[in-house]
Amino acid sequence: MEGLLDGLNERQQAAVEAPGTPLCIRAGAGTGKTRVLTRRIAHQAAVGAIDPQRTLALTFTRKAADELRGRLAGLGLRGSVSAGTFHSAAFAQLRTRWSERGVRPPELAKDKRGLVARVAKQAGIQLAKAEMLDAITEIEWAKARRIPPDRYVEETTSLRRWPALEPSLVAGLYQSYEKEKTKRRVVDFDDLLILALRDLNDDADYAEARRWRFQHLFVDEFQDVNRLQFDLLRAWLGDRHDLCAVGDPNQAIYSWNGADSDYIERFGDWFPGAAVLDLLDNYRSTPQILAAGRAVLPAGAASLASHQLDGPQPTVTTHAHDTDEAAAIARALRDAKGPETAWSSMAVLARTNAQTAKLAAALRNGEIPYRVRIDANRTEGDTGTGPSKSADAVDVATFHAAKGLEWPIVHLAGLEQGLVPISRAQTSAEVAEEQRLLYVAITRAECELHCHWAAERAFGERTVSRSPSPYLNAILTAAARGRTG
Repeated sequence: MEGLLDGLNERQQAAVEAPGTPLCIRAGAGTGKTRVLTRRIAHQAAVGAIDPQRTLALTFTRKAADELRGRLAGLGLRGSVSAGTFHSAAFAQLRTRWSERGVRPPELAKDKRGLVARVAKQAGIQLAKAEMLDAITEIEWAKARRIPPDRYVEETTSLRRWPALEPSLVAGLYQSYEKEKTKRRVVDFDDLLILALRDLNDDADYAEARRWRFQHLFVDEFQDVNRLQFDLLRAWLGDRHDLCAVGDPNQAIYSWNGADSDYIERFGDWFPGAAVLDLLDNYRSTPQILAAGRAVLPAGAASLASHQLDGPQPTVTTHAHDTDEAAAIARALRDAKGPETAWSSMAVLARTNAQTAKLAAALRNGEIPYRVRIDANRTEGDTGTGPSKSADAVDVATFHAAKGLEWPIVHLAGLEQGLVPISRAQTSAEVAEEQRLLYVAITRAECELHCHWAAERAFGERTVSRSPSPYLNAILTAAARGRTG
């Protein structure tokens, strides 16, 4: 117990010590989510409420899983609590099952793009690189929502999802992709969840054995859970309710990939009798930045209280062209660099991958070391004047890739109608997700936030006139007031 409650505020301590489950901890940006989660696991173990050897902590990326394990080890739980991703937990279950039954394991598909390209070629379909990625995204979305190929067209229509490719084309590729995997005896990452769930549903005795193995479940980033993951989680739980979920509805930004924030927003409906606690004290950002973030969220979203000193108001700069925007950001980064300001303390964030490519080129031309963050686990190195493995480099990332990260100085590029919000966001739910995505981008900043937009932007060989994002006025107005509520 020694030290487990040290340094916690009242709400954090209540979340760590809360008796009983199911429990949902809604942790806003910068409120110490991982700290509270790991402290709660350690505290529950210390008071005898859980057995660490029977505890499973789940998250969504290898990086997050590594952080969980590291923090738990620092709290005296090295090697006792199982911490990993949904996929790694499902894969471990399957490997044990296959070993027990003497089954030769299938191979894990390492080249999903190659398999889709193969079935497309067999069908006489030519797909460009971007179209190939669109097809893979749709297949992954469908599997995350447990939609089989023969229901894909119907479900996309009823859910008002308008994929970049013709739905019937996607359905055909999806069907052929599944058959090709069966033929080659390979599985993809989504199949790991599907097969693990199937085993639990088909064999009651086996399911009970698995539930005995892991009796206490903790889930991080619960707002990112999709239907397939949720169904597997329920199968792991059975009729028990020993679940603690941590997440933030205001950072639910992955519905395009199958995530369903309804599981955290209506946690009490899914788990009757659940307690729901809110963490509302932000230790990352100045009041001005939190006020700007709150201003872009949908009505009714929870407000956070800053525990930082006042900082400069966010700025908004208009540029004649996107090339001017990129060059100006590069100059601003160089001007901010000093003996006490590292390159790695700054980031440039944009809505799309195409924007990050142009921004990276401007930094390279300006001889500014940078790295492009592709996703939470991987970076693509090109640091201009230094080696790609340099730790001191400006981060360039999309809003999505920036989630979970933070920097003292953040530049947001391309805050224009059609990008923020993205033009394909048509329904109220899609627009609300775009607002949450901008909120995530804003709240990556600790001290300084600089917003940019261009009056003209090049898309391929076309130059198009642009208008500012409708959220820019709200950002400036709220930040000027310097308050979060």
